[in-house]
Amino acid sequence: MTRRSVTLRWCLLFLLGAASRSAQAQRIVEVDRPKAFRMQFTEQYLQTDLEFDRETQQVSDPPTSVIRQRLMVQPVVGLGVGGSVYHPNLLQYKLNTELGADWQETRQDPGGSASSLDFLQRYHGSIDLLQLKPYTVNLFADKDITYRDYDFFSRVRVESQRCGGRTGYSAGPVPFSVTAQHYDEVIVDDRRPAELTEDTITLNAQSMRRSDAARTQLSYNLDRFYRVDDGFSQQRGLNQNLSLIDNEGFGDDSWITLNSLGNYNSVAETTQPTERLLLQENLRLQHSSKLRSFYEYAFDTASAGPSDSISHQGRAGLGYEPTETYSATWDLHGIRSSATGLDSFSDTCRYGTSLDQQYNRPLNSWSSVMLGYNGRIDREERTSSGQMIGIMDESHVLTDGTTTFLNQPGATASSVHVTDKNQTITYIEGLDYRIIQHGSLLQIERITGGKITPGQEVFVDYDAQLQPSARYYSYDNNLLFRYDLWKGLLGFYGRWSILDYIGGDDLMLRWLNSKTVGVDSTWKWLRTGAEYELADSNLAPYERARLFQSIQFQPNQNSNVGLEFDQNWTHFQDTGMSQNSYGFILRYQERLTEHLSWNSEGGVRIDRGYTNDRDTGVGRLGLDYAIGKLAVKFGYEYGRESQPATLSQRHHFYLRIRRSF
Repeated sequence: MTRRSVTLRWCLLFLLGAASRSAQAQRIVEVDRPKAFRMQFTEQYLQTDLEFDRETQQVSDPPTSVIRQRLMVQPVVGLGVGGSVYHPNLLQYKLNTELGADWQETRQDPGGSASSLDFLQRYHGSIDLLQLKPYTVNLFADKDITYRDYDFFSRVRVESQRCGGRTGYSAGPVPFSVTAQHYDEVIVDDRRPAELTEDTITLNAQSMRRSDAARTQLSYNLDRFYRVDDGFSQQRGLNQNLSLIDNEGFGDDSWITLNSLGNYNSVAETTQPTERLLLQENLRLQHSSKLRSFYEYAFDTASAGPSDSISHQGRAGLGYEPTETYSATWDLHGIRSSATGLDSFSDTCRYGTSLDQQYNRPLNSWSSVMLGYNGRIDREERTSSGQMIGIMDESHVLTDGTTTFLNQPGATASSVHVTDKNQTITYIEGLDYRIIQHGSLLQIERITGGKITPGQEVFVDYDAQLQPSARYYSYDNNLLFRYDLWKGLLGFYGRWSILDYIGGDDLMLRWLNSKTVGVDSTWKWLRTGAEYELADSNLAPYERARLFQSIQFQPNQNSNVGLEFDQNWTHFQDTGMSQNSYGFILRYQERLTEHLSWNSEGGVRIDRGYTNDRDTGVGRLGLDYAIGKLAVKFGYEYGRESQPATLSQRHHFYLRIRRSF
């Protein structure tokens, strides 16, 4: 083959390839060619929702009974559309909407009946402007009906509506975003209805510099809210939160790091306005792979009504990790704080040292051990005058099966005020939590079925008896261990805590000698364990025993079974008071056929104790059937709650039939 023919052949191949790429590009251009308006239907369907509720409340003294019924029928037409204006990169939109009728009939005996017929509208819509630009804009609007679980035994119907937008600038040295939203919420519950109206503005900005170790973040949130809880308790306020975080790294591999935090929070326009400012500086020096040092400072000031507090706290220490199995941290620390009330004043100075050691290593291929020690020695000097002092924003995590006391002895039960950590929800004693007096200490615990979820952090404000001026030393020592066999098949653990004092004889100080031992086992689908705690103290000594069991397995590839059991016994030795609880939860899901599946769950909670006899039970059943474009959902829930003088029962039926086109 001649050189000329070879050259000609390569030229023809190049021209054919170029023509092919040109044709592909032409097709792409034709797809993305600007067009004034594009729209396509994403879904169309007819749907009917049916709900029926029947609730009975009985009171034994004097004997009364109230029956409430509600029937709801909602036929709707559903339509989903999506598309763009001029070009997808200019404006894209999505809209899913349901239009129909909402017919409801309610009856109450004794009482009367009523019925209503309203226009029903539910929707989910969004608009994206310039989505490929750093200054993209997103607008959204939603109106929906959902269900919310406070815990396993408490489920409520939530009707919500929101609208707002997001924008910002994602490029440049300081990317930022701004979100504005209006939100309305109605909790439909005959026992505890609630309404919430909320307007929020959120700003987030950050500055990235040399590396991820150097950045500054700014966030601001403004929240104006108005809520009505339980049909009568009104609360409004303006919550503002401003936070500035700065992280800096210095030296080779950023072996010096400085983390700074500034946070300001204010809740205004409430019955008790609050204000707080927190400043923190944390300096870390990584001297080697085994040795580090740290230096910390925090300034905290807060006010709530007539109460004010201010504190300075410092800490410096060394961290040493010679091997992967052992680590130790030693520090010197100090805090200076003062608090004032209407006619009271308290000034506290505390300083000391602490040591924290951890040892964790496998002994062989089938066992491992973990040992730990934490101890501190402090000297405290108190100067005070007055009778009562206000305690603000005391944080507690309320977990079922644990015993939680307020920190200060001599607290007044009637002054306790409990909110969520954002301080926008005020919880109600007797419905969400209970206060139990143990001599000079107050115990706080969540109530099953209330609005405080298990393991939730809450803030508590209260008034406590102001203690006299004094000087004393405190010694706090904590030992813990864990020994595991056969890769977790069997484990033994324990904790020993001792808190004691020298001096301060005129003060109400709680010394403590607490011992906890336990055993747990994990094998395939079974986990079980037992724990015993003996807390010897001059204030509210108690002993607590706990058993727990959980099972999670699949009988076959189409089904799942889960069971949870827990039993708790607590006995307070000084008063003879006992608190016991027993819980059981069962969950089962199964796919019966290609078109039919069902799920069920049920649970019982039994509480016994001083002014605390309560039984709660829930059972739920759901069926899902789908074939072709037809889908049917059926649900039933039964709830029961009984106390010595009251009994309430609730039946809830739900049916949804949907035909898509």
